[in-house]
Amino acid sequence: MSKIVIVTDSTADISREVADRLGIVVVPLTVHFEDKSYLDRIDISNQEFYEYLKTCKTLPTTSQISPGVFLETYQKLVEEGFEEIISVHLAKTLSGTVDSARIASQMIADKVKVTVVDSLTATMGLGNFVHYLAKLINEKAPMAKIQQAIVEIPKKTSLYFLLDSLDNLEKGGRIGKASYLVGSILNIKPILRLEEGVIEGYDKVRGSKENKALIRLADIVAQKIDPSKKLYASFGYNDRRESSEQLKTLLQERGIETDEASWQEIGSVVSCHIGLGAVGIAFFQLDEEG
Repeated sequence: MSKIVIVTDSTADISREVADRLGIVVVPLTVHFEDKSYLDRIDISNQEFYEYLKTCKTLPTTSQISPGVFLETYQKLVEEGFEEIISVHLAKTLSGTVDSARIASQMIADKVKVTVVDSLTATMGLGNFVHYLAKLINEKAPMAKIQQAIVEIPKKTSLYFLLDSLDNLEKGGRIGKASYLVGSILNIKPILRLEEGVIEGYDKVRGSKENKALIRLADIVAQKIDPSKKLYASFGYNDRRESSEQLKTLLQERGIETDEASWQEIGSVVSCHIGLGAVGIAFFQLDEEG
């Protein structure tokens, strides 16, 4: 089996510790606010960004990774002896990053095989997918199993998340099919779903109490999970880890075991578009013994 490496972007929201342990190369997107630009998770920490987001008057913006940055990354990996690169990125419907990766892969096609994958998801959905692929590679799984995962998991991944507000999604132009919720959002907690690259409003909970909305989110997710299949899940949050832990407890009360799930702190790029107070879960299931 050839020497393979996983490349992803910072919207996968995996920690540096996890990336180093699993051998995942993370390429950062850029966040811009006022007259300054910061590389996601490198020049600015998540906590620093959260504090800025609480007080900023103008919504920060983000920019995708350029083909040149990907090319430089791929060239370095070739020099390190890797013979194959699997480059997995956030949904094309949300960013042009995956297109930049494809352009770079064509520029280096004579030196290394680069498989570019549109994950059809983002944040903990992307991180969950990348984590699984890296595990397969580290366990030296057959290439056929890795290729099957690349094809099937993006279509099987669901991401459900609860937001305090739709303001950032609307202002950033990424609200998608959830736009029908705008205008009726006063005193409502929106629950959204991201599947196959499309964000849509899935439900809404009246009242400002987060606990009520978390209970509804847990009910929705529990109904979507097939207990006969192996569950691969990741919880995501930005400034409210305790809400994510509460969601885990609520799912356990509904018979959904998530002890093997990972935890991902949503970084500055995604938080820029969804705002603070976000909590959610991404998962896919496979027909295999657990």
